[in-house]
Amino acid sequence: MGQHAFLSPSAAHRWMNCTAAPTLEREVPDKGSEYAEEGTLAHAYCAMKLKKFLNMPTDGEQQEIAQLAEKYHTGEMDEYTDTYQAIVIEKFNEARAKTKDARLLIEVRLDFSKFMPEAFGTADAVIIADGCLEIIDFKYGKGVKVSAWENPQMKIYALGAYEAYSFEYNISRVRMTIVQPRIDNLSEFELPVTDLLAWAENELKPKANEAFSGMGRQNPGEWCQFCKVKKSCKALAKVCVEAMDGNPNPMLISKTDMESIILPKLATFKTWLSGVEEYALEQALSGVQYSGYKIVEGRSIRKIINPEAVATTLNQAGYKTAEIYKPQELKTITELEKLVGKKQFSTLCAEWVDKPQGKPTLVPDTDKRPAFNAAADDFKNINL
Repeated sequence: MGQHAFLSPSAAHRWMNCTAAPTLEREVPDKGSEYAEEGTLAHAYCAMKLKKFLNMPTDGEQQEIAQLAEKYHTGEMDEYTDTYQAIVIEKFNEARAKTKDARLLIEVRLDFSKFMPEAFGTADAVIIADGCLEIIDFKYGKGVKVSAWENPQMKIYALGAYEAYSFEYNISRVRMTIVQPRIDNLSEFELPVTDLLAWAENELKPKANEAFSGMGRQNPGEWCQFCKVKKSCKALAKVCVEAMDGNPNPMLISKTDMESIILPKLATFKTWLSGVEEYALEQALSGVQYSGYKIVEGRSIRKIINPEAVATTLNQAGYKTAEIYKPQELKTITELEKLVGKKQFSTLCAEWVDKPQGKPTLVPDTDKRPAFNAAADDFKNINL
């Protein structure tokens, strides 16, 4: 993997809110994950397809694909990276219709050091044309829906691209687009260059300088979710432990408490508790003794490692094949969609797939899903 800047654009939402985060996280190594490797492969396919469209060499992408494809490649990945390619090419063609010498840049390295000390990063795709510069970012994850609206990572990429190419083109606006095809999320946000530069001067630069100085301030919040030190952060623990100190009723939680304290901090509480559990286990495994606690072996499921040998042995012992084998059964919907692609599976099999009503979920008003007008009646037959 490539080198990473101390102030990462992808973590800007975190360090702009908690300027102590980069310093606290600096000594914690990245563990990596299968999700990250899967995303790396998907990005390689995206870049390769667009570079082939532009008749550019794809040696680097081919190398990444060769390393990861056997483990992570699926029909679903082909479909979603095709979707990304189609969106980028469509946007590029629209730009060329207005500006004949418009350019499409793939995996372009950008310098942000004018606004953030020693900062750099790589944008998935940049379309440069007169009038509007567009940054397009591919997200393969499906666990968290990512919005382009006021997204600091996307703004930072837009700043880097504007600084690099504004002398060649007359750019007055920037558009930031996130393509997250696995959850059908295409999010766009556009603003004038003057507003972007004002944000850089008034918000980004002061926060970046504070974070880079090593003297940043801890400020726990929902942005702690992916912080590498959430498990041992005292500021986060303090916020969660002291959340109810102002409660006038020491014995019961009121509706006001729920609205003003509990629900707004629910995500923060979950982040802290999961981090504490992870931290305690790591410490115990490394030899730290916690009074009153011990490490035990977790529940394990037995697995037959040689089905053919077991079947042959049981046959020889007098048991019939029909007695020892289950009837053939379909794979899960998710597995079948990965095999043939989500859209293709829907085209072929939609009439035989049923999606029951989901369980009720309490979310903030900002959630885009429509509210149920008569929630009690809608969910009266659902068991929690």
